[in-house]
Amino acid sequence: MELESNTTGRGGGGGRGMSKSTKKVLLIVNCILLSLGSACGPLVLRLYFLKGGKGVWISAGLETAGWPFVLVALLASYLYRRRTDGPGPEPTKVSFITWRLFLASAVLGLLTGLDDYLYASGVSYLPVSTSSLIIASQLAFTAVFAFLLVKQKFTAFSVNAVFLLCLGAGVLAMHASGDKLANETKGQYFMGFFMTVGAAVLYGFVLPAIELTYSKARQNVTYTLVMEMQMVMSLFATLFNVVGMIFHHEIQTMPKEASEFELGKVGYCMVLIATALVWQCFFVGAVGVVSCGSSLLSGVLIATFLPVTEILAVFIYHEPFGAEKAIALVLSIWGFISYFYGEYKHTKKSTHTSE
Repeated sequence: MELESNTTGRGGGGGRGMSKSTKKVLLIVNCILLSLGSACGPLVLRLYFLKGGKGVWISAGLETAGWPFVLVALLASYLYRRRTDGPGPEPTKVSFITWRLFLASAVLGLLTGLDDYLYASGVSYLPVSTSSLIIASQLAFTAVFAFLLVKQKFTAFSVNAVFLLCLGAGVLAMHASGDKLANETKGQYFMGFFMTVGAAVLYGFVLPAIELTYSKARQNVTYTLVMEMQMVMSLFATLFNVVGMIFHHEIQTMPKEASEFELGKVGYCMVLIATALVWQCFFVGAVGVVSCGSSLLSGVLIATFLPVTEILAVFIYHEPFGAEKAIALVLSIWGFISYFYGEYKHTKKSTHTSE
């Protein structure tokens, strides 16, 4: 699979970027990764708290702590390029990210770290069903910021999709108060509620900001460059939460927390690893969909799979599944179909015009 093609040789800083066929394949792969992370991420994160975990900063850091997996993918990409380039006067380029993009990625990473903390705080107080429905409102914020930052063009189908997906979240919100956990105060419930809303607003801004960064890159945005930027973002997001862990003494309490964890020490480690891996799938998929599609498409996919999380929570955590969740699921599927039918018609029209 072609990840980048240098027009100026192996030492050059340019490249033709991704071909259309490569872009389609990568879009499908990243949609799968994003779908997996969107559906399973909240479940594994909630499992940490349900089984005795108490570290909000720990759980926030875990959301991006899987960045070394990206490093492995980048190493494989480098070895592939070196093998296909063959011998030459200049060495194969190790990295494509510039200092300008590195700094932009670092800032986006710090914002992502803050978003992770807000979301982890909300999940610690709210059941999966409630936190998921609040996060679904992120699509509305993504649409607004995409219009303001990258001049996202809307069709009747995309507007309909945003409306239906947000309506599904609203239907669930009408029943949210009945999901308050046992032994939880109203203050804790509302703290979790507003923290999760804050996470939805912030990540609704981050996705279009990433798309804006790609458009202002002043170089060809290859998939390898996308992965390099994602690794930097995840690294700085993790560092942000590690600082919080240190100041709140959560690192020192990890051995005690592991010994008291309901699933045992091995189970504790497995939950941490699974959380890092699943959420890295989410973030890699999110930036990949932004680079191969758009920030709005990324937001649509995240909102679409939240009802799937609701259904999984019913079977795994025995959370109630009422009529409002069934309605929200139908609305999400309807919105999903509406968006992609609009994209299909747009692509068909563009192809017909070019001919």
